[in-house]
Amino acid sequence: MAFNIDEKGNITLIQGDSGTLVINGINTDKNYKVYFAVQDKNRNPVGEEIEVSSNSFSSVIFEISGNYTDAFTVSKHEPYATYYYGIKVCDEENSKEDTLLIASNNLGDVNTITVYPKKVEGI
Repeated sequence: MAFNIDEKGNITLIQGDSGTLVINGINTDKNYKVYFAVQDKNRNPVGEEIEVSSNSFSSVIFEISGNYTDAFTVSKHEPYATYYYGIKVCDEENSKEDTLLIASNNLGDVNTITVYPKKVEGI
C-alpha cells in the first residue's frame, strides 16, 4: 500500500511504508526550493525536512522512504497516530518563503498524516 491522499491533502499510511507526494501549482518563473516537514501533536519536528528543487516546473515530487516514515510511531495502546505536515516554497534569490495551503485548506487549517502501526518489518 502506498500513501492514500484524500481530496483535502490528508495522508494515510502504515508506519515504515514508502510513498510519493506530488505538489502542483508552483510558479515556473524560476527554480524554487520546496520543503516537506512533519510535526507531532506537540509541534515537535519529526525527522529532517525533505528538500527538492522545482527546476522551473509547476510540480515537484517528494519520494518519502520507509525509513523516514518509520519515525512516525504509534503507541501500542492506540489504533493510529496523527501527525501534521507542511510544504514551503522558498525563493533564495529574493529571500522569500511561502507556506503552501494544500488543496482547499484555508490559513490555519492543518494537513494531517494518519499513521497506522506497521504489520510486518520487511527489508
